[in-house]
Amino acid sequence: MSCGSTTSNSAYTINPPSLPLPDVRGWKIPLAWLAGIACAWERRRQYRELLELDDRLLADMGLSRTAVEEVRRSPLYLEAWRHSL
Repeated sequence: MSCGSTTSNSAYTINPPSLPLPDVRGWKIPLAWLAGIACAWERRRQYRELLELDDRLLADMGLSRTAVEEVRRSPLYLEAWRHSL
């Protein structure tokens, strides 16, 4: 029989061991909360990195330092941040 055959005439079969899976039903809310915090940290990191760029690089992206700071303080950004937690 070739190695690429899809049929097996072997009398031996290997069954994967059955591992007990943890019950995660009670963890959904805490995990969602932690995921929200991780997203907020990532957004803050990206915001800090954006503000660390010099004005020339921001202008190349079509942004200004004041525009970045205004977006950060805008109610829309704050509303999106609150809903991500």
